[in-house]
Amino acid sequence: MKKYFFFAAVALMLAACSSDNDMLTESAVQNPEPTQVTLTFSPYQMEAMTRATVPDGSPSGVRRAATRSATAISTLVTRLDVWLTDGTTVQDIHQASSDDSFGQLSITLDKRKTYTLTAVAHKCSAAVTLADGIVSFPDTKVLQTFFYQQTFTPAEVTTLSCEMQRIVGQFKLQTTDAVPDEVAKVIVSTPQAPTQWSTTAIAGITPQDYAVTFSPVNRNAETGTAAFTIYVIGSDEEHTRTITVTAYDSEDNVIQQRTFADVPMKNGYRTTYSGQFFTDQPFTASFTVNDWNDYDTVEF
Repeated sequence: MKKYFFFAAVALMLAACSSDNDMLTESAVQNPEPTQVTLTFSPYQMEAMTRATVPDGSPSGVRRAATRSATAISTLVTRLDVWLTDGTTVQDIHQASSDDSFGQLSITLDKRKTYTLTAVAHKCSAAVTLADGIVSFPDTKVLQTFFYQQTFTPAEVTTLSCEMQRIVGQFKLQTTDAVPDEVAKVIVSTPQAPTQWSTTAIAGITPQDYAVTFSPVNRNAETGTAAFTIYVIGSDEEHTRTITVTAYDSEDNVIQQRTFADVPMKNGYRTTYSGQFFTDQPFTASFTVNDWNDYDTVEF
Protein backbone atom coordinates (compact mmCIF):
# COMPACT_ATOMS: atom_id res chain seq x y z
CA MET A 1 0.00 0.00 0.00
CA LYS A 2 1.27 3.45 -0.84
CA LYS A 3 2.06 6.00 1.76
CA TYR A 4 0.52 9.19 0.67
CA PHE A 5 1.06 12.67 1.72
CA PHE A 6 -1.84 15.00 0.99
CA PHE A 7 -2.00 18.72 0.72
CA ALA A 8 -5.12 20.75 0.10
CA ALA A 9 -3.86 23.05 -2.52
CA VAL A 10 -4.50 25.87 -4.84
CA ALA A 11 -7.41 28.09 -3.92
CA LEU A 12 -7.63 30.16 -7.07
CA MET A 13 -9.02 33.70 -6.86
CA LEU A 14 -9.86 34.56 -10.43
CA ALA A 15 -10.41 38.15 -11.49
CA ALA A 16 -12.97 38.41 -14.26
CA CYS A 17 -12.24 40.49 -17.35
CA SER A 18 -15.03 42.93 -18.17
CA SER A 19 -15.79 43.95 -21.74
CA ASP A 20 -18.76 44.60 -23.97
CA ASN A 21 -18.28 41.27 -25.69
CA ASP A 22 -16.37 38.06 -25.39
CA MET A 23 -13.54 39.22 -27.60
CA LEU A 24 -10.34 40.35 -25.94
CA THR A 25 -9.26 43.81 -26.92
CA GLU A 26 -5.77 44.44 -28.20
CA SER A 27 -4.99 46.18 -24.92
CA ALA A 28 -6.16 43.20 -22.90
CA VAL A 29 -3.99 40.86 -24.97
CA GLN A 30 -0.95 43.02 -24.40
CA ASN A 31 -1.74 43.57 -20.73
CA PRO A 32 -3.76 40.61 -19.47
CA GLU A 33 -5.43 41.10 -16.11
CA PRO A 34 -3.37 39.18 -13.52
CA THR A 35 -4.95 36.33 -11.61
CA GLN A 36 -3.99 35.78 -8.01
CA VAL A 37 -3.43 32.09 -7.20
CA THR A 38 -3.17 30.98 -3.60
CA LEU A 39 -1.65 27.57 -2.85
CA THR A 40 -2.04 26.03 0.58
CA PHE A 41 -0.12 22.86 1.34
CA SER A 42 -1.85 20.84 4.04
CA PRO A 43 -0.46 17.30 4.32
CA TYR A 44 -1.97 14.30 6.00
CA GLN A 45 -0.33 11.51 7.92
CA MET A 46 -1.32 7.85 7.87
CA GLU A 47 -1.40 5.74 10.99
CA ALA A 48 0.71 2.60 11.06
CA MET A 49 -0.48 -0.21 8.83
CA THR A 50 0.46 -3.75 9.81
CA ARG A 51 0.86 -6.96 7.88
CA ALA A 52 0.46 -10.03 10.08
CA THR A 53 2.84 -13.01 10.06
CA VAL A 54 2.21 -16.72 10.19
CA PRO A 55 4.09 -18.97 12.68
CA ASP A 56 7.11 -19.45 10.39
CA GLY A 57 7.58 -15.69 10.26
CA SER A 58 6.45 -15.16 6.69
CA PRO A 59 3.83 -12.51 5.92
CA SER A 60 0.23 -13.64 5.74
CA GLY A 61 -0.95 -10.65 3.77
CA VAL A 62 -3.45 -9.56 6.42
CA ARG A 63 -3.40 -5.78 6.78
CA ARG A 64 -5.02 -3.22 9.01
CA ALA A 65 -6.50 -0.30 7.13
CA ALA A 66 -4.72 3.02 7.61
CA THR A 67 -6.50 6.20 8.57
CA ARG A 68 -5.54 9.78 7.83
CA SER A 69 -5.11 12.66 10.25
CA ALA A 70 -4.10 16.22 9.56
CA THR A 71 -0.58 17.24 10.47
CA ALA A 72 1.69 20.21 9.92
CA ILE A 73 3.89 20.08 6.84
CA SER A 74 6.91 20.95 8.95
CA THR A 75 6.60 17.67 10.89
CA LEU A 76 7.35 15.66 7.76
CA VAL A 77 9.65 17.83 5.65
CA THR A 78 11.92 20.84 6.00
CA ARG A 79 11.83 22.15 2.43
CA LEU A 80 9.23 22.66 -0.28
CA ASP A 81 10.25 23.34 -3.89
CA VAL A 82 7.56 24.26 -6.43
CA TRP A 83 7.70 24.95 -10.15
CA LEU A 84 4.88 26.32 -12.33
CA THR A 85 5.30 26.42 -16.10
CA ASP A 86 3.02 27.41 -18.97
CA GLY A 87 5.34 25.74 -21.47
CA THR A 88 7.26 28.95 -22.13
CA THR A 89 8.10 30.49 -18.79
CA VAL A 90 8.79 28.90 -15.41
CA GLN A 91 8.09 30.29 -11.95
CA ASP A 92 9.96 28.57 -9.14
CA ILE A 93 9.42 28.97 -5.41
CA HIS A 94 11.65 27.50 -2.71
CA GLN A 95 10.66 27.45 0.94
CA ALA A 96 12.27 26.26 4.15
CA SER A 97 10.45 25.25 7.33
CA SER A 98 11.95 28.30 9.06
CA ASP A 99 9.98 30.59 6.75
CA ASP A 100 6.92 32.19 8.31
CA SER A 101 4.85 31.32 5.24
CA PHE A 102 6.11 27.74 4.93
CA GLY A 103 3.45 25.70 3.15
CA GLN A 104 1.56 28.67 1.69
CA LEU A 105 2.23 30.39 -1.64
CA SER A 106 0.64 33.32 -3.44
CA ILE A 107 1.33 33.45 -7.17
CA THR A 108 0.09 35.58 -10.07
CA LEU A 109 -0.97 33.52 -13.10
CA ASP A 110 -2.66 34.16 -16.44
CA LYS A 111 -6.05 32.43 -16.27
CA ARG A 112 -6.09 31.90 -20.05
CA LYS A 113 -3.07 29.61 -19.94
CA THR A 114 -2.53 26.02 -18.91
CA TYR A 115 0.07 25.35 -16.23
CA THR A 116 1.95 22.31 -15.02
CA LEU A 117 2.59 22.28 -11.29
CA THR A 118 5.55 20.24 -10.02
CA ALA A 119 6.27 20.04 -6.31
CA VAL A 120 8.92 18.25 -4.27
CA ALA A 121 8.77 18.22 -0.48
CA HIS A 122 11.83 16.85 1.29
CA LYS A 123 14.30 17.00 4.19
CA CYS A 124 17.49 17.70 2.24
CA SER A 125 19.96 20.34 3.41
CA ALA A 126 19.20 22.62 0.45
CA ALA A 127 16.66 23.02 -2.34
CA VAL A 128 16.48 20.33 -5.01
CA THR A 129 16.90 21.38 -8.63
CA LEU A 130 14.71 20.68 -11.65
CA ALA A 131 16.21 20.72 -15.14
CA ASP A 132 14.87 19.05 -18.28
CA GLY A 133 12.40 17.08 -16.20
CA ILE A 134 15.07 15.69 -13.85
CA VAL A 135 15.04 16.34 -10.10
CA SER A 136 18.53 16.35 -8.58
CA PHE A 137 19.33 16.29 -4.88
CA PRO A 138 22.04 18.35 -3.14
CA ASP A 139 25.27 16.37 -2.72
CA THR A 140 23.44 13.44 -4.39
CA LYS A 141 22.03 12.56 -0.97
CA VAL A 142 18.41 11.39 -0.90
CA LEU A 143 16.33 11.90 2.22
CA GLN A 144 12.61 11.87 3.07
CA THR A 145 11.01 12.96 -0.22
CA PHE A 146 7.50 13.48 -1.63
CA PHE A 147 6.52 14.32 -5.21
CA TYR A 148 3.47 15.76 -6.98
CA GLN A 149 2.72 16.91 -10.52
CA GLN A 150 -0.51 18.20 -12.06
CA THR A 151 -1.59 20.16 -15.14
CA PHE A 152 -4.43 22.67 -14.71
CA THR A 153 -6.02 25.82 -16.17
CA PRO A 154 -6.86 28.61 -13.67
CA ALA A 155 -9.93 29.62 -15.70
CA GLU A 156 -11.44 26.16 -15.22
CA VAL A 157 -10.11 25.05 -11.85
CA THR A 158 -10.79 27.01 -8.69
CA THR A 159 -9.68 24.34 -6.21
CA LEU A 160 -6.97 21.80 -6.90
CA SER A 161 -6.63 18.98 -4.37
CA CYS A 162 -3.15 17.52 -4.61
CA GLU A 163 -2.11 14.12 -3.31
CA MET A 164 1.65 13.88 -2.79
CA GLN A 165 3.40 10.52 -3.06
CA ARG A 166 6.44 9.41 -1.08
CA ILE A 167 9.06 8.37 -3.64
CA VAL A 168 11.55 6.74 -1.28
CA GLY A 169 11.80 3.67 0.88
CA GLN A 170 13.66 3.74 4.19
CA PHE A 171 16.20 1.31 5.65
CA LYS A 172 16.99 1.65 9.33
CA LEU A 173 19.53 -0.36 11.32
CA GLN A 174 18.89 -0.23 15.08
CA THR A 175 21.58 -1.78 17.28
CA THR A 176 20.50 -3.38 20.53
CA ASP A 177 24.08 -3.62 21.79
CA ALA A 178 26.26 -0.63 22.63
CA VAL A 179 28.45 0.82 19.90
CA PRO A 180 32.10 0.29 20.99
CA ASP A 181 34.02 3.43 21.93
CA GLU A 182 36.55 2.87 19.14
CA VAL A 183 33.89 3.13 16.44
CA ALA A 184 34.36 6.53 14.78
CA LYS A 185 32.09 6.17 11.77
CA VAL A 186 29.54 3.86 10.19
CA ILE A 187 28.87 3.61 6.46
CA VAL A 188 25.61 2.19 5.09
CA SER A 189 25.83 1.34 1.40
CA THR A 190 23.78 -0.28 -1.34
CA PRO A 191 24.67 -0.91 -4.99
CA GLN A 192 23.08 0.83 -7.96
CA ALA A 193 20.43 2.92 -6.25
CA PRO A 194 18.68 5.70 -8.25
CA THR A 195 20.10 9.12 -7.42
CA GLN A 196 17.71 11.32 -9.44
CA TRP A 197 13.96 11.47 -10.14
CA SER A 198 12.41 11.79 -13.60
CA THR A 199 9.21 13.86 -13.67
CA THR A 200 8.37 12.47 -17.12
CA ALA A 201 8.97 8.80 -16.39
CA ILE A 202 7.72 9.24 -12.78
CA ALA A 203 10.57 7.00 -11.66
CA GLY A 204 14.05 7.00 -10.20
CA ILE A 205 16.93 7.20 -12.66
CA THR A 206 20.74 7.44 -12.77
CA PRO A 207 21.57 4.45 -10.58
CA GLN A 208 24.97 4.30 -8.94
CA ASP A 209 26.58 2.74 -5.90
CA TYR A 210 25.17 4.70 -3.00
CA ALA A 211 26.60 5.18 0.48
CA VAL A 212 25.78 7.33 3.50
CA THR A 213 28.43 8.05 6.14
CA PHE A 214 27.54 8.59 9.80
CA SER A 215 30.36 10.42 11.54
CA PRO A 216 30.48 11.02 14.39
CA VAL A 217 28.24 8.20 15.56
CA ASN A 218 25.24 9.47 17.53
CA ARG A 219 24.97 7.05 20.46
CA ASN A 220 22.10 6.85 22.91
CA ALA A 221 23.32 8.56 26.08
CA GLU A 222 21.92 5.84 28.37
CA THR A 223 22.38 2.60 26.42
CA GLY A 224 25.18 3.41 23.97
CA THR A 225 23.09 1.98 21.13
CA ALA A 226 22.64 3.77 17.81
CA ALA A 227 20.40 3.88 14.76
CA PHE A 228 21.47 4.42 11.16
CA THR A 229 18.92 5.38 8.50
CA ILE A 230 19.17 5.78 4.74
CA TYR A 231 16.54 6.57 2.09
CA VAL A 232 16.50 4.90 -1.31
CA ILE A 233 14.45 5.95 -4.33
CA GLY A 234 12.46 2.84 -5.14
CA SER A 235 9.24 1.95 -6.89
CA ASP A 236 5.64 1.18 -6.03
CA GLU A 237 6.36 -2.52 -6.44
CA GLU A 238 8.16 -4.44 -3.72
CA HIS A 239 11.69 -5.46 -4.60
CA THR A 240 14.81 -6.42 -2.69
CA ARG A 241 18.32 -5.03 -2.51
CA THR A 242 21.57 -5.75 -0.72
CA ILE A 243 22.62 -3.39 2.05
CA THR A 244 26.03 -3.42 3.75
CA VAL A 245 26.74 -1.75 7.09
CA THR A 246 30.39 -1.22 8.06
CA ALA A 247 31.80 0.25 11.28
CA TYR A 248 35.30 1.80 11.28
CA ASP A 249 37.69 3.15 13.88
CA SER A 250 39.43 6.51 13.56
CA GLU A 251 42.15 4.96 11.36
CA ASP A 252 39.62 3.36 8.97
CA ASN A 253 40.14 -0.14 10.31
CA VAL A 254 36.99 -2.25 10.06
CA ILE A 255 35.51 -3.02 13.49
CA GLN A 256 32.43 -4.87 12.22
CA GLN A 257 30.66 -5.41 8.92
CA ARG A 258 27.37 -7.07 8.09
CA THR A 259 25.77 -7.53 4.69
CA PHE A 260 22.02 -7.99 4.52
CA ALA A 261 20.77 -9.67 1.36
CA ASP A 262 17.22 -9.54 0.02
CA VAL A 263 16.20 -6.52 2.09
CA PRO A 264 12.59 -5.70 1.08
CA MET A 265 12.24 -2.15 -0.24
CA LYS A 266 9.26 -0.26 -1.55
CA ASN A 267 8.31 3.40 -1.75
CA GLY A 268 6.51 4.43 1.42
CA TYR A 269 7.80 1.47 3.46
CA ARG A 270 10.33 1.57 6.25
CA THR A 271 12.42 -1.57 6.76
CA THR A 272 14.02 -1.79 10.21
CA TYR A 273 16.73 -4.29 11.14
CA SER A 274 17.14 -4.52 14.91
CA GLY A 275 19.64 -6.62 16.80
CA GLN A 276 23.12 -7.02 18.25
CA PHE A 277 25.32 -5.68 15.49
CA PHE A 278 28.71 -5.84 17.21
CA THR A 279 28.15 -9.19 18.94
CA ASP A 280 28.48 -12.30 16.81
CA GLN A 281 25.25 -14.07 17.61
CA PRO A 282 21.88 -14.49 15.85
CA PHE A 283 20.50 -11.19 14.56
CA THR A 284 16.80 -10.32 14.44
CA ALA A 285 15.28 -8.26 11.66
CA SER A 286 12.02 -6.43 12.27
CA PHE A 287 9.99 -4.35 9.88
CA THR A 288 8.13 -1.60 11.67
CA VAL A 289 6.62 1.76 10.93
CA ASN A 290 5.65 5.06 12.44
CA ASP A 291 3.91 7.15 9.80
CA TRP A 292 5.09 4.75 7.09
CA ASN A 293 3.49 1.55 5.84
CA ASP A 294 4.47 -1.60 7.67
CA TYR A 295 6.57 -4.69 7.00
CA ASP A 296 6.78 -7.55 9.49
CA THR A 297 9.26 -9.15 11.87
CA VAL A 298 11.56 -11.71 10.28
CA GLU A 299 14.24 -13.88 11.87
CA PHE A 300 17.29 -15.02 9.96
